[in-house]
Amino acid sequence: MNHVKQIPAILLLMLIAGCSTTHTLDLRVPEQGYEQATVDGEAKSPNAEPLRFWAGEPSTFLYSDLTKSTPLTVQGDALNILVLSGGGANGAFGTGIVNGLYEQNKLDQYSIVTGVSAGALIAPFAFLGGDEIPRLKQVMLGVNDKDIIGKRNFLNTLFKDSFSKGDNMIDFIAEVYSQEMIEQIAKQHQAGRRLFIGTTQFDSGRLSIWNIGEIANSDMDNKVKFIQQLIAASSSIPGVFPPQFIKVDYQGEEYEELHVDGGLSAQMFFEPVSTDYEKVSKILGLEKQPYIHVIRNGMFHMPYEATPDKGMALLTRSIKSLTVLQSRGDLYKMLYDSERQQIDLSFTYISNDFDAPKGTKDMFDAEYMQALYNYGYNKAVNDQVWSKQLP
Repeated sequence: MNHVKQIPAILLLMLIAGCSTTHTLDLRVPEQGYEQATVDGEAKSPNAEPLRFWAGEPSTFLYSDLTKSTPLTVQGDALNILVLSGGGANGAFGTGIVNGLYEQNKLDQYSIVTGVSAGALIAPFAFLGGDEIPRLKQVMLGVNDKDIIGKRNFLNTLFKDSFSKGDNMIDFIAEVYSQEMIEQIAKQHQAGRRLFIGTTQFDSGRLSIWNIGEIANSDMDNKVKFIQQLIAASSSIPGVFPPQFIKVDYQGEEYEELHVDGGLSAQMFFEPVSTDYEKVSKILGLEKQPYIHVIRNGMFHMPYEATPDKGMALLTRSIKSLTVLQSRGDLYKMLYDSERQQIDLSFTYISNDFDAPKGTKDMFDAEYMQALYNYGYNKAVNDQVWSKQLP
């Protein structure tokens, strides 16, 4: 009889053992070393351009006071930066903006492009421009739950790291962001443009910014898969997609870093903010002040919505509210930094006049995303994209 009673406990132990991870905490980079940890292939020269840097830290790789030089180049009469935010399925809005500007011949060739989460998926396309812009529409509007999330197992959220295995997401990214695309990114990097993608280093909670063009242009043996892993990490919503483990070196020892959705630490970013962009402009012989365009794939306010007194409904709306408030904070920070540096900043976002409902419970609802795309596209076509008025 006692043996019968022990069966459920044994089964539970077997389940937990079967769900155990090989990424144990003893492999994690130590707290005192995570800021100095390097990835494989990173140059040790103090003058080398970093493969990654941390949000808010001082940096000199885009402008050197010592040599009075910059690796950046500009096509046009002003240094320009494009910032693309997170937003999940709302990335269809930014896709509509980018496509609308492109078709109106008003999509600038930005010297710096930054992206987080959904913005990280859009950023390589916006960075390359040209024929990649129509392909962006095809890719983003073609995203669906079956292809990206695959089979869901909510028990995995309790015993593993997410209810999705993540294989579908990795396969999608490997197919879209191919070796040929990454080679084109390397060429644009060589030409003096920069592409930065943000992930959250989970243990520190800090925004880790990856210099994608420098990685693409490096001698790393696995650079294509590594860039694909970084894009996956930036887009990996915790609990939905598994985190990405990145191997790093600290004091000659190999460790791991756990990286997830960049949106946990910033919905959007303008970095490195320590660069003196006015001096960069002068070196390049530019008389017009630098400017930043921010595409917020979401709202800056929470619409009124009577929420059922149920745990999941309350939790979902709470997370949405925190994300919206975080995006407002990120915008205020960028407004402050741009004003301090005399950079002209404009932004666009999903405002109150968009009210298309979702037709399904899917994360990537096709009709909703098409409506968002059309909304962004029409803003661009009707010359109603950029605003300076805070909502």
